[in-house]
Amino acid sequence: MAKLLVADDLVPIRQMVRITLSTQGWTIVEAKNGNEALELVRSEKPDLVLLDVDMGPGPNGFDVCRQIKADEATKDIPVVMLTAHESDSDRAIGFAAGATQYLTKPFGPLELIDTIRGILAHS
Repeated sequence: MAKLLVADDLVPIRQMVRITLSTQGWTIVEAKNGNEALELVRSEKPDLVLLDVDMGPGPNGFDVCRQIKADEATKDIPVVMLTAHESDSDRAIGFAAGATQYLTKPFGPLELIDTIRGILAHS
């Protein structure tokens, strides 16, 4: 089964995502900030990364995505932005950073599962 990294500074969001995604049999690894997300991407080698944009001090989700995509060892890992930043310019920044998909909060559990299934099926 796939291993997914969820990076969000808000515990309730990480819990909701973990509970939702673990129903699919996926292994969930959690990060509370951008630095922790980068460490876990390198050490855990997830099959997919879910990133919030605003995660407190340290790199934001866009920066983390750029760093994942710039690293030869992690550049092929799909990244989904999960964020309240819903403007067209924020979406453009996310895709320019290398995101595979961009979902805005609030998102439904089925939307999240379907998005991840589709990406994993093509990776």
